[in-house]
Amino acid sequence: MKVAYVCADAGVPVFSTKGCSIHVQEIVRAFLQRGDTVDLFVAKVGGHAPPDLSNCRVREFRMSKQASVSEGEAARQELAGTIAQAIPMQQYDLVYERYSLWSDMTQILAARNNVSSILEVNAPLIDEQLTHRELLDRESTERITLNAFQHAQSIVAVSSEVADYIRRFCGRKSGSCPAGLRVVPNGVDVNRFHPEVAVIDGSEDFTIGFVGSLKPWHGVESLITAFARFTEAYPESRLKIIGDGPMRDVLKATVEQSASTSRQRITFTGAVAPNQMPHHLASMDVAVAPYLKNEGFYFSPLKVYEYMACGLPVVASDTGQLSTLIDHGTNGLLYKPGNIDELLKALVRLVESTELREKLGQAARATVVQQHSWQHCLDRVLNDVVCATA
Repeated sequence: MKVAYVCADAGVPVFSTKGCSIHVQEIVRAFLQRGDTVDLFVAKVGGHAPPDLSNCRVREFRMSKQASVSEGEAARQELAGTIAQAIPMQQYDLVYERYSLWSDMTQILAARNNVSSILEVNAPLIDEQLTHRELLDRESTERITLNAFQHAQSIVAVSSEVADYIRRFCGRKSGSCPAGLRVVPNGVDVNRFHPEVAVIDGSEDFTIGFVGSLKPWHGVESLITAFARFTEAYPESRLKIIGDGPMRDVLKATVEQSASTSRQRITFTGAVAPNQMPHHLASMDVAVAPYLKNEGFYFSPLKVYEYMACGLPVVASDTGQLSTLIDHGTNGLLYKPGNIDELLKALVRLVESTELREKLGQAARATVVQQHSWQHCLDRVLNDVVCATA
């Protein structure tokens, strides 16, 4: 099958180290492992292709910087249209698009040319833009989003919360919901992430780890607070924080200004290359996903699937998709979001019991191997889509 992969969002550089970028790479990789051919039409490449993706044909469409928000919004809409118009639709059996805020023409043209299409929706982007950035032309973004949802043959939401958002949005705007909507959570490369990977930066000390972008809702500050209390009883432990983001300087300053001796036991690695991530995870004894309380939690966290594939015991906030992915006491431990006492209690349980760590880690690995490999994900995505040569 010949696939056109489309990403009109310059905030998703497809060959970067960001979580969204890794998601793009893994979906493309899963197509290639099926024997499909993939061409990419993207707004930003963001680096060199990994060796196993280097044979993919990539067309990048750059947008010049704009002087104002309104000019930028118009330029992004124009860019999305340019990308769509550049795709020779009849050459492809499937158009697979990562939903972006200003893009509807790809789905419209695929439908017009009778080409099978999938729209992957990872987040309620309009709400995100209104809450965390700036959005002037809300009316246009809502019209464009509705067009994209209505013209897609199949819509794949990464979580039930995202699917609910799509239903509410379409119901409010058109009175009907897309027929081809389904939920397919994120996945992991279970061959690359596994318990036998060689260790980078290993230590005999008990090591607690976090991976992710350093943003407020990820709750890293609460993990740092819990770790400071943890080291009062277990002073030879370490906390390893992997990732970068807007909170990095604030978090580092918090640690450096702390009176706790734990500050000397905390390491910020910054962002690491994707091919090095399994080796960093191998240096951990426990991995944490300390999301704060968020009524609109819609994420399908890649890092948690990677933790589990490496056979790590996971401590995670009891919220959103994590509440169903993690079976408390069976393949991980859950705690009330933001509750530092409960987080600390979970960490103490794990440091005190090698048997519990091994039990949870083995069950976590089994969960993702059986249900959440990227190939499993893509098979579910393609299940309801009829492609000419599939």
